[in-house]
Amino acid sequence: MKKLNIKSPVAILGYGAEGRAAFDFLKKQGVTDITICDEKDNLMMPAGVHSRLGEGAFDDLSQFKTIMRSPGIHYELPSILSAIESGAIITSLTRLALELAADHITAITGTNGKTTTTALTRKILEAHYGDSLIFGGNDGSPVLKEVMEHPNNPVLMEVSSFQFADLSLSPHISALLNITPNHLDWHVTLEDYTHAKENLFRHQNAEDWAVLNANEENSTRMAESTSAQILWVGKQKGKSWAAWKEGTLTVHHEGKEEGVIRHDQLLVKTHPDNLLFAAALAALHHVPVSTIAEQMKLFKGVAHRLEHIRTLNDIHFYNDSSSTSPESAMMAIDQFNPKHLILLLGGSSKKSDFSFLADKIKSHGVRVYLYGQEGETIQTALREIGAGSSALTYNTSGNFSQIIHDVHHLAKAEDNIVLSPACASFDMFTNAKERGTQFTRIVEGLE
Repeated sequence: MKKLNIKSPVAILGYGAEGRAAFDFLKKQGVTDITICDEKDNLMMPAGVHSRLGEGAFDDLSQFKTIMRSPGIHYELPSILSAIESGAIITSLTRLALELAADHITAITGTNGKTTTTALTRKILEAHYGDSLIFGGNDGSPVLKEVMEHPNNPVLMEVSSFQFADLSLSPHISALLNITPNHLDWHVTLEDYTHAKENLFRHQNAEDWAVLNANEENSTRMAESTSAQILWVGKQKGKSWAAWKEGTLTVHHEGKEEGVIRHDQLLVKTHPDNLLFAAALAALHHVPVSTIAEQMKLFKGVAHRLEHIRTLNDIHFYNDSSSTSPESAMMAIDQFNPKHLILLLGGSSKKSDFSFLADKIKSHGVRVYLYGQEGETIQTALREIGAGSSALTYNTSGNFSQIIHDVHHLAKAEDNIVLSPACASFDMFTNAKERGTQFTRIVEGLE
């Protein structure tokens, strides 16, 4: 296994999933002088390890020669900037993987749809490459260990803006589905958020590929930031593209146009762009069309993303808990007959703008059931455009079981009850996965 140049002493900033993975990795590399820093003061620490916990954990980093930044820790903390001026190396598991294998990495990002797109792309590439495909990234499974052991294997990563905000390396193939205002509690402005995504493309060269959404303005702008070749998604544009032609997913690449699959052959409920991106990425990996089509036919979607839970008395329940932005809830609306749709909306704040979602709810005649901290904000957005009656109720109880039972009683035969909250989950749950898991458990217990 190749050793990396990591100078001691080392600080790990943040001891969540990636921080723990970083600690395990450093120990296996023989690094012993490690300090774990986290603002939470009740974390269990490994035996014999230095730690700084609680308020001020990140304040002074001048003593460290290497700083491993977890994605959730902002790269412009004054103490990090000061450490850089003092000569410290600022790195991460993602950066180290790029240093070793950028030429073999395919990275997928976007505000909405990246997890479903990544899951489908993974299925296709695994069918093509078998066990040699290395997968990881945004779900807490860093790829660095496998990359070190197999540096020439293909790598597929789902990545967030947090991971790439301060990097000076870009993957061989980078895909950007879309950019809409999100994580503004961390990035502060849309410009900052866009800049972080831009790092996926900024350092590419003419041998690399950028896969961009031709119908999304912020995505198309990335073409100005990269020296890579472009494969356009959503329009028949340029030398390489993937688009829907008369209901058939079609890819044009290397001078050849091929129909992949008809939309009516698919089982999954997902945004059509997700399918286009997966096919485009597969084409760049020279996967045969027959393999792409076969895997798309088999694909049933991803847990917590428009996942069908059950049908009870002709009422259909869907778990879309990973919908944490207004835009993702708007995409959910597009997958159903709005006359038979009840959206469960609410949760904790990400400082989102709900005005466009409110407009869509009004124009499509969608019924919504509001709850959580942001329920009131969404209710206000609806009332401001004269759509207050779209809200069946605003439940302030904080009792999720009561909320699900209540919306069930309000539904009629053929209705689709869809948990697509458009908000984060931290007011009532640890994360969106727990929210979706509880929704599923409650729905499965309904009578």
